[in-house]
Amino acid sequence: MPRPELRRRTMDEADAALHRAALERVGPRSLTGYCYDPHRPTTRVVVELQIDGVAVAWAQADAFVDGLARAGIGDGFHGFAFYLTPEIIAGGGRAQLAVANLGLTPAPPVDLTAAAFETERDAGAGRVRWIGGLQLTGWLSASVERLAPEVRVSLDGHLIARTPADRWHHVQEVGGARPVPAFDLHLPASLADGAVKRLVVTDGMGIPLRGSPLTLVAFPDPLLEAIQARYGAEHEATRARARLFDTLLPKSWPLSDPEGWLAAHPTPRPEDPQPMVAVAIVGEEEGAVTRTLKSLDQQSGLTWVAAALPSADCVGFHADDLAAFLEADGRDCATVLAVPAGAEFLAGGAARLTEALTRAPTARLAHGDITLCDATQETVLAFPSFDYERWLEQGYGALAFAVPMREAREALRSGADSLYRFANSQFDRRAVDAAERSDGVLHLPGVVARIPFLDLGAATNHLVSATRRHLAMRRVSAAVRPGRGTLMPAARVVRSPPPGRVSVIIPIRDRAELLQRCLTSIEPALDSCAAELIIVDNGSTDPATHALLRSVQGRGGRVIAEPGPFNYARLCNRAFAEARGEFVLFLNNDVELRGEGWLDELLGRLGEASTDAVGAVLRWPSGVIQHGGIVLGPGFSASHAFDDRFQGDSGYGDLLRVANEPSAVTGACLLVRRAAYAAVGGMDEAHFPINFNDVDLCLKLLARGGRVVMTPHLDAIHVGSASRGSDRRPDQKHRYQRELEALRARWGDVLHADPAYSPLLALSDNPYTALACPPRELLPRLRRVPTARSIPIGL
Repeated sequence: MPRPELRRRTMDEADAALHRAALERVGPRSLTGYCYDPHRPTTRVVVELQIDGVAVAWAQADAFVDGLARAGIGDGFHGFAFYLTPEIIAGGGRAQLAVANLGLTPAPPVDLTAAAFETERDAGAGRVRWIGGLQLTGWLSASVERLAPEVRVSLDGHLIARTPADRWHHVQEVGGARPVPAFDLHLPASLADGAVKRLVVTDGMGIPLRGSPLTLVAFPDPLLEAIQARYGAEHEATRARARLFDTLLPKSWPLSDPEGWLAAHPTPRPEDPQPMVAVAIVGEEEGAVTRTLKSLDQQSGLTWVAAALPSADCVGFHADDLAAFLEADGRDCATVLAVPAGAEFLAGGAARLTEALTRAPTARLAHGDITLCDATQETVLAFPSFDYERWLEQGYGALAFAVPMREAREALRSGADSLYRFANSQFDRRAVDAAERSDGVLHLPGVVARIPFLDLGAATNHLVSATRRHLAMRRVSAAVRPGRGTLMPAARVVRSPPPGRVSVIIPIRDRAELLQRCLTSIEPALDSCAAELIIVDNGSTDPATHALLRSVQGRGGRVIAEPGPFNYARLCNRAFAEARGEFVLFLNNDVELRGEGWLDELLGRLGEASTDAVGAVLRWPSGVIQHGGIVLGPGFSASHAFDDRFQGDSGYGDLLRVANEPSAVTGACLLVRRAAYAAVGGMDEAHFPINFNDVDLCLKLLARGGRVVMTPHLDAIHVGSASRGSDRRPDQKHRYQRELEALRARWGDVLHADPAYSPLLALSDNPYTALACPPRELLPRLRRVPTARSIPIGL
């Protein structure tokens, strides 16, 4: 009888022989290779990198390896790559590849103490992904110091596209993180012919990116339209598959070509004649007024009278001038349109605004989307349905809007003296409740006018004045200060924090160093207001963590033990039940809040009785944005916005410069009213234990009539899943899929039409990076979220 250990070794060798693998150091900080089971060539093996016997990273071997494909090994997608930080490499040692969870080591080890590489060319040149239509996105591992990093795309050996990497991506590496250049590009329209294409994508030095060669297929029209044109509408099963394809891989148009997009997708024109409308043109420069009048001449089915109001900046005016116009030439009009001089209505634009108000007799204001332009540049600004917080800090809808004559006269009685005050006076005497405000404000999707670039200094002064006067009319205690807009003016509203105690809840499991940094960053603010600190411990075993928890208790904090499988929603609900504060701040242990005033900023947003929850813009330690709000719909799921931007970037439409109302914000830093959280039953720990619990919570609050606000006016750093790892690991995919299916079942209507995201913008995995092609539903819309649907039993 052979010894047991000898038999075990023989079995391990036999098992290892089932896998074919290679591990190679190909750059100063890169290890790449492949791993596959020849008996199951379609299986994607999960591999583990060990250094001196310690596991430091995991990856799925699913990258394309050209040599394997040529050898007929499955489809060739069995490669992997590990990118190590300089600190890890400096330690030297022996790198060993293992098959995860099996302990097999099918490839010879690599000595990391070998002579250093002299070249900076790292085989890990970056990554590329196809996200639908002709849109590619990805990042380069090139040094951020390298000038003008570039991406090149080739087909059959011919260069067909190139673009600068002018965005940002956060790379989480073994032992650290860093910012790297990122890109977003659209391929030539000629490739959308329904034929499969195999593209090679490289950096500017010709080094292939991970994901290349890349296979895609794109159609000249959305696949659903192509199917209906060829087979008719009766093929329901085929149509359903085409609709799913268009949802998961949507066709898009580059933001950089608004003129081509507008020509390809003109907005529909009203069919019925519209009542006479009074057009107030703010500004008197002859050429600018003439351009506006010519565009009105092209409005078929619309009868109008117009007046140019004297203005030095095309925003402010004298109320008496507008009153005189409305009482004289405009006296027989039912609707008033207001635009700055030089605005050019697109065909049907003015008529659509008039029609929207005519068909909604209770509406007080209707506004459309616009482009900002001059002789050399044009930018599409596609807006959400009514966003009160953004209206206060940006006045985004006040450059092309219509109001009923009765509301215009009421605004003049309140002293309206600018486009911003003329518009926001419609909210002066209304109830604080968000539903009451949103019922009267229509967003009309579709570009209605081209607006000349503003004098931002003058526009900012008018916006600050208008917002200040509006809040005073509503008796809201707030300071209003100038902000830092780039395309649009910006203001910052600082409300007085409401009275009431704050409870801070931090779920943890070990990782004492993360918790310590988090506590150090927030303790001054908590001490200043005697906030309650509750740490809910999910079975920590590290002595350092236990010592830190005892220290927290010694300083008056509370620790709740909640062992068992990790369920973020359950941990939050358990701690919430013990909290005593009127306001509850949920905070991840890997979040740090820098500087002073962050708690007052969050609390101040709850100074509005209609606001139920407040989140924050978060950034990675590298400076790349990690969370700028959550957009619903990409991939029929939910996606973080602006994670391709760097700290200080203004974002699409200056959204990273002003507070706004996305449909959801991340639970990593989320302040909620205790009463609102309890009213909706808290987080759903049954269906969303790990993912989407924050999205589900926010949507429940919105459906109840509350508002969810996101503020960029604080410095919040999120290490990002450092406390529990990635939820996309192969061993977690089944759980993630169940949660995604539950989100689709409960909130499918909102995923199809996010009220905080424009139907003119593409549902790409990177929101706000492209235009929808074609645009989605263009009917006037209010800011409403439908109630949740039942989740089928078994999900």
